Amino acid sequence: MNPYFRHFRDASAGPLLGADKEAMAGVGVQPTLEIAGQRRVPGPTDAHIREAVLSLDATTTYAFLILDRDARHSLEVSGDAREGFELEHYDGKSGRRYRAVGDFSAEQVIALLVAYRDAAAGWQNLMPWEELDE
Repeated sequence: MNPYFRHFRDASAGPLLGADKEAMAGVGVQPTLEIAGQRRVPGPTDAHIREAVLSLDATTTYAFLILDRDARHSLEVSGDAREGFELEHYDGKSGRRYRAVGDFSAEQVIALLVAYRDAAAGWQNLMPWEELDE
């Protein structure tokens, strides 16, 4: 993920996460889609995910999405269909970060986000990943 987007995400996540935790007390954790640090969609549907990916435009906005499956797992997308996408996922259980290797279409990114949101078995196999050193 572009370091600028990671910084923007980290700067904006604190207060939002605190508010989300209070709002979700006793409700169970649900995935949340953050769109360019501007909007959060709790429990995003397939349509929300599709709309968000197709709306990314690296020339006019902060072109990134973050899908948090829970407090310890996230999938981050930056870029757009024209310039290409970069994807990273963070596995809080192991404390490791991974980057997808290759060029991906918007449809591939949408399919990955839906599978990730659902914690579908084998979602990692939809794209090749390399571990990042941090």
